Amino acid sequence: MAEATARRPFHVTPLMWLVCVVLVGSVGYGVATYVLSRPPAQPGVALVSRTIAFEDVEAGGVLVRDVASGRPIALLGPGEGGFIRSTLRALARERRGWNLGGDQPFRLTAWDDGRFTLHDEATGRTVDLKAFGPTNAEAFGRLLHARPMEGGQR
Repeated sequence: MAEATARRPFHVTPLMWLVCVVLVGSVGYGVATYVLSRPPAQPGVALVSRTIAFEDVEAGGVLVRDVASGRPIALLGPGEGGFIRSTLRALARERRGWNLGGDQPFRLTAWDDGRFTLHDEATGRTVDLKAFGPTNAEAFGRLLHARPMEGGQR
């Protein structure tokens, strides 16, 4: 009977887990509170902006047109401009989801903090191109500064 009333050893492991869970939760709550209570980041200053439109052309090419002048500024042949094409496919898919046509242009902007953004005039969505790496962002940057192609209007 003495053994039945013997004291069981206290296990520390469950208590340690409980302390860890409370500490991790507290740190997570503190970080979330800090992030959510900060004032929003100030938008940068737009250095240059260009309104552009994309058109499918024969043999799988994509013609990029400056909307202000109506003149073509680039022609992406089949297999060229993979990042530009994939970005446009994603935006076109979103437009189809909203039952919007493809005739609205996009606004490409270079910012003073080094970012490039592509704003879809139809949906209002803005893609921060720098998030995909500097090489991909620069693919759009070249369109921002491209001169009109020879041959004028198409």
